[in-house]
Amino acid sequence: MTILDDAIGLEERARAYYAEAARRVTDPSGKKILDLLTKEEALHAEALAKMKAGSYGELAGSTLLQDIRGLVEGAVKKGKDAISSDGSLREILQKAMETERATKRFYEEKAASTDDEKVKDLFSKLARQEASHYLLVSSLAEYFDRPAEWVESAEFGLRPEY
Repeated sequence: MTILDDAIGLEERARAYYAEAARRVTDPSGKKILDLLTKEEALHAEALAKMKAGSYGELAGSTLLQDIRGLVEGAVKKGKDAISSDGSLREILQKAMETERATKRFYEEKAASTDDEKVKDLFSKLARQEASHYLLVSSLAEYFDRPAEWVESAEFGLRPEY
């Protein structure tokens, strides 16, 4: 088994977790968030599988932040006081934070230990995306607890573009 196999397995486990969580959540907003995370992890697995097959696994640009930001902005504009009414989403987000942190650490360690420049480059990009997933998921967990404060944050707040 190679580090690419390990990475594909890691992404598949994350994808499966998000897909299962999306099936369990009853609130449409929570389901949409988890579906977006599922899609993102599937894209990572796809890039890794391409690399394993011998072609450079170019990582597709992520629109996750923009998609979720749009979802939250829509909820705020509609006057909702929470992104989801499903209490189980908080627990799911906590586990997602652990998953994203562990995946980021895996990619950082493996990128540092490989001599293959293409693998190193892809793993470095994946580590950065996983870090952004962690920040996003932790922000969503914070939003779940304190939505009014979250909307005022510089990263997600409703502010005009410069």
